[in-house]
Amino acid sequence: MTRESGSDPFRSHAGLAAGVMVVGLVVAAAMPKAADDRLAALLGVGLSAVAGVLALLLKRRAMRQADLKAALKVVGLVFALRGVCVGLGLAWVVSRDLSAVPFVGGFFGVYFALQWIEVSYVMAASKGAAGGDE
Repeated sequence: MTRESGSDPFRSHAGLAAGVMVVGLVVAAAMPKAADDRLAALLGVGLSAVAGVLALLLKRRAMRQADLKAALKVVGLVFALRGVCVGLGLAWVVSRDLSAVPFVGGFFGVYFALQWIEVSYVMAASKGAAGGDE
């Protein structure tokens, strides 16, 4: 185990998130046969990954503050950020007459995995802050 992993589970969760993002990029680059679909899928994965990185960093910051209000604000902020990413991504895809399905698949395929990692991080960080037995 690393020195940091005992007190702050951020490093291991960030590693998991990075793995999900890489797998998402590989799948988005390899699966769609048409170049337009591949572009839409890569855009979805990319936007979801950027939002996921920001979400994990903001949740880490909120957990360090040990303030329920801060944590709830981060949840709302991240939800809004992801909504904006989906809206802008879909607008870009539709404006170029690309299929929205690969974009949505790429975005939400990565999003759902990152969401579980974020929840796991918050639970592990709160358990560590509470003494480890909660």
